[in-house]
Amino acid sequence: MINIQEKLEKHPELMSNPKNALKEVFLAVDAQLQKDPTIDAELSGTTAVVCLMRWTKGGKGTAWVANAGDSRAVLGVREGGRLKAVPMSEDQKPDTPLEYKRITKRGGFVSPPEYEWGGPARVWLDSNMTLPGLAMGRSIGDHLVGAIGVIAEPEVVEMDITPAADPTKDGPQFLVIASDGVWEFIDSPEAVDILQAANVSRSATEAVTKLIEAAAHKWRQEEGDYRDDITALCVNLTELFKRG
Repeated sequence: MINIQEKLEKHPELMSNPKNALKEVFLAVDAQLQKDPTIDAELSGTTAVVCLMRWTKGGKGTAWVANAGDSRAVLGVREGGRLKAVPMSEDQKPDTPLEYKRITKRGGFVSPPEYEWGGPARVWLDSNMTLPGLAMGRSIGDHLVGAIGVIAEPEVVEMDITPAADPTKDGPQFLVIASDGVWEFIDSPEAVDILQAANVSRSATEAVTKLIEAAAHKWRQEEGDYRDDITALCVNLTELFKRG
């Protein structure tokens, strides 16, 4: 995924049109992956979420969040003295309306969630559920289902951000970005609570380590030795924008 950062830094519209730059970079990385003979990306791929931030000396800033799949970006915002989770991206599950409409229009089949045992909605080539059973509507890779509407183009959200002056003041305090495995058994408000309890304002690194440990514990409880990817990072926005 380092290719996204490298291509974004070199994109001619990075400064003038970040939204378009992010979209084109996701698609370029997907195309590069498809051409790489050393990687079989027919039945393998990745979710991806990227946050680009830009700020002024006055402490105000803008964030662009590009998301393909079901990783997630969340803001921890203090409001009225209480922290709350504010979504910066939307999970692109196969049965969310926009994804479902595109996939089925192109001939794909979406099986509903298995509520009895907790299985997610999945994308299949046909109603016989032959292959591949992908649990997201967008992906970098997974080219087998590219023809039936699973795309690499991200949704890009632009948000104005004015971080809190310090951890005791109202406003955005921190940003957490994590892969889908973190969110499997931990929702956004719980993640914000875990980070806050771990004193994220003192050390974002230590706090996000606690979040990853909590996710690993949930996976052990629910799935035993198996777990999905639980990568996460946390950014202290108060400190980031102060330094900027």
